[in-house]
Amino acid sequence: MNPPKFDKTEDMANLTFLNEASVLANLKDRYKDMMIYTYSGLFCVVINPYKRLPIYTESVIKFYMGKRRNEMPPHLFATSDEAYRNMVQDRENQSMLITGESGAGKTENTKKVISYFAIVGATQAAKQEGTKGGTLEEQIVQTNPVLEAFGKYVMLKPSVTTTHLDSENSFERISLHKENSQEEILNIVLFSYCYQRTFAHDRHIPDLLEKSRVVRQAPGERSYHIFYQIMSGHDPKLRGGFYTRSMWTECDIHVKYLDSLKLNHELRYYHFCSQAELTIEGVDDKEEMGITQEAFDIMGFEDEEVMDLYKGCASIMHMGEMKFKQRPREEQAEPDGDEGR
Repeated sequence: MNPPKFDKTEDMANLTFLNEASVLANLKDRYKDMMIYTYSGLFCVVINPYKRLPIYTESVIKFYMGKRRNEMPPHLFATSDEAYRNMVQDRENQSMLITGESGAGKTENTKKVISYFAIVGATQAAKQEGTKGGTLEEQIVQTNPVLEAFGKYVMLKPSVTTTHLDSENSFERISLHKENSQEEILNIVLFSYCYQRTFAHDRHIPDLLEKSRVVRQAPGERSYHIFYQIMSGHDPKLRGGFYTRSMWTECDIHVKYLDSLKLNHELRYYHFCSQAELTIEGVDDKEEMGITQEAFDIMGFEDEEVMDLYKGCASIMHMGEMKFKQRPREEQAEPDGDEGR
């Protein structure tokens, strides 16, 4: 039993009796008051509040800028500022490791850290009216929807009461390099969605994507989100100016869009994407497709570039339907059917 002065302590390393029970009790007491950040020595423990809190505004960021950690309440911004200041003052590379179970809030906290670095270390260039793209902060933050679409798959594990969504994120790491100055962040390296199996067999360089997921899914699993987003029925604005909303209904536009990619309108037709789950409970692929496209716009991608990416994804879907036949009196095989052309 710890003395009363340690009730709701901000740093659990200060506890007289440091054990699992006292740690859980302290975290629980702080969480009841929506104090979701608690230090544990060098670490910052975060508990997902499952609701939006007004503690991530630009004014809060400026409140933490240049402050020592013990001068302010525990916050991810304090940890971020400490890493940034150490990089600037000591001229040494810094890394932040964000880890936790599925649904713990790794992705959201990563966005907050990136926003902090973008505001603190980057010059806020005003957006020019009529030009494509957003501020540096917006562009960096908007990498997340794209990374999620092209680098994240789903494994659904049934539990006692519900279905547990596990995207197999082992950790997310942000690295700041000593070449960065106080005025600009030249290189923010975001290692997102690194899977635990990456480190099997003493592999030293993480492979960010599990390649087999593209062509094979076990029961209860899904392939990468982008395939389902493309087929979701979202109005893709038909990049490249093929059609306009005034000419076609939304349904017609999507049909023409899929036709331009030479895709069938039924997802189950494509073996690479339909071996198991087609939808995720609580996730609207149509809405997610809109978020992905908005991210491309803010990041400054040209319409033609984005359409080429969609065409690449469509090509992978078509490859799953290829059939092969053996050439007469030869060991070589050749495509059989239109899919090979």
